[in-house]
Amino acid sequence: MKRLWILIFFVVLPMCLAAQQKTEYNRKGDEAMKRLDYSDARMWYEEGVVQCDPYSIGQLTSIWLVNQRMRPSMHSLMNKCRNCLEVMANNKDTTAISQLITYYTEGIGTPKNETLAKSWQERLETLRKPVEPVHYTSNQTKPDKPKEPMKFFVGYAYSVEAPYGLTVGGVKSRLGWFVRFRTNFSFKDNDSECRGNGQMVGSVPGGPFIRFTNNQKVNSYAGTAGIVVKCTSWLYTSVGLGYGNRELLCEYKTIDATDHRIEKLYWSKNLDHSYNGLAADLDFMVKFGPVFVSAGCNTLNFKYIDLNAGLGVFF
Repeated sequence: MKRLWILIFFVVLPMCLAAQQKTEYNRKGDEAMKRLDYSDARMWYEEGVVQCDPYSIGQLTSIWLVNQRMRPSMHSLMNKCRNCLEVMANNKDTTAISQLITYYTEGIGTPKNETLAKSWQERLETLRKPVEPVHYTSNQTKPDKPKEPMKFFVGYAYSVEAPYGLTVGGVKSRLGWFVRFRTNFSFKDNDSECRGNGQMVGSVPGGPFIRFTNNQKVNSYAGTAGIVVKCTSWLYTSVGLGYGNRELLCEYKTIDATDHRIEKLYWSKNLDHSYNGLAADLDFMVKFGPVFVSAGCNTLNFKYIDLNAGLGVFF
């Protein structure tokens, strides 16, 4: 309880006294105004100008307008009033703006300035104009956010068995597309067919005696198309489907039955390791500025898997 009284004495009481003192100069000034003692009233209201008291400023403005004899001695004081009004006006105080218009129109504490008076008048009208809410009818739609333009890209596509390829595509804010083609530029024809265990299928040209060499060739090409998903600003993933063909050719030589010195070379298609049909791609792209690198894999009929890589640019 003792602490409460101490708080009231040292905190609340001074605040109350300060509040009374703040209005005392206005009360004394009003009493002087009733006596038409403008000099005394000006002295009391001047205390309020130090604190930019709007009431004191208003009363001093009235004294200026009704008593021309006192104007020469009030120029400096009214200039302080004008400074206070500009501070309040910049905080959107419409009363202060109205008084400023009067100051510049009548030349109170400052030369007349029709340009500034008009400028403050326009600002006052803007502040007093009610803001009309925007209502969207059934035939109107809310304005869309600016759409992100599509960014196109082109790059070199590589895989182990089809090292020559090209990828083109485009990406918008989240989704995009791509088209890819790869080949090894090998289109070797085969003379026969065989199995993975070396067993020939059907008739064998060149004679009954054959022997496989260690030479092999692959004819490979694939074309795919699909979607690109933008995971982050630098990471993308792509999935595509298409058609592909892979032919494994094994070289063999034939030995003439009548003259063993006569040998010929042929190519046989290994049916167990040759595929065609559905091709699928899965890749990840990492973007460094306009440049990207990619890595992934591809499969043919989900029986043969090969590795992918790529390098390209966005534009």
